Amino acid sequence: MTPPGPVAGPAPAPASGGTGTAPRRPDESMTLLREVTERPLDPGYALVAQRRAEAGETAGRSRRSVVLLLLVAILLGAATAVAVRDLRAPQPTIAKGRSVLMEQIQDRSAQVEALSRQTASLSAQVEGLQTGGLLPSALQEVNQLDRLVSGAVPVEGPGMVVSLTDGSGGGLVEPGDAPAESRVRDADVQFVVNELWAAGAEAVAINDERLTSLSAIRNAGDAILVDLQPLNGPTYRIEAVGDPEEMQVEFARSAGLGFLQLLSAEYDIKNEVTTSEGMYLPGAGSPTLRWAKVPQSGTTAGTTQDRSEEDNG
Repeated sequence: MTPPGPVAGPAPAPASGGTGTAPRRPDESMTLLREVTERPLDPGYALVAQRRAEAGETAGRSRRSVVLLLLVAILLGAATAVAVRDLRAPQPTIAKGRSVLMEQIQDRSAQVEALSRQTASLSAQVEGLQTGGLLPSALQEVNQLDRLVSGAVPVEGPGMVVSLTDGSGGGLVEPGDAPAESRVRDADVQFVVNELWAAGAEAVAINDERLTSLSAIRNAGDAILVDLQPLNGPTYRIEAVGDPEEMQVEFARSAGLGFLQLLSAEYDIKNEVTTSEGMYLPGAGSPTLRWAKVPQSGTTAGTTQDRSEEDNG
């Protein structure tokens, strides 16, 4: 009978005093992230790079890459320079078209100057025939009165002056930079002109632009035009030749004075009404003959019927 062996005692505890297993890493559950951070290069690529470095290929490849990049940059720069030069160089067709237009402009300008000289010469001849004593005295008087009424000749005499000046937007800006509602408009000038005609004016001019029965006062943007001629603001001077005392009385009785007060109070448009003992209004030019009738034989010159209208075009 075999005697029993010694009984094994308990296993000795680990020296670290742990539980008998290796300690776990804090990032053990983040294997993928650990691989990315610790070994960003794939092992295969790392192995190939190591072999090339050992074979001495890295330096040669780098030099070839630099040379290739320089060649590409030089080619791109040359191509860009050529493209810019071609774009900025004048095209033959464009240059030829510009030269043709310049020649046409010069030719038309010369024609206009020649026609203007011819018009002035013919107007002088007409003036000489009208004032040279070739017409009967009665017809000369009618012709002179017609020229005065139509505005063809200048006039002098006493009269009344109404000035309108653009507002300053409450004094915050200069008159030339006034807002749209504080600027003098064509309707304002038209109203004052009509009231002056009604008050007994015999001739009217706005900033030395003579008005006739066919004159047009209108706006083109912020500019006021009289027969397509722009007026220089911000002050518009409306001059009317006539009896100053009678015109002042009639203008004060009309709606003109109240209209000026409205412009001043509502839109800050300044106005001034004065009289003058000596004014000079330039003529609007000779009217264009639109219709005439040859007198029949046996009729006197005083019964000749003719009409002329001013050309507004």
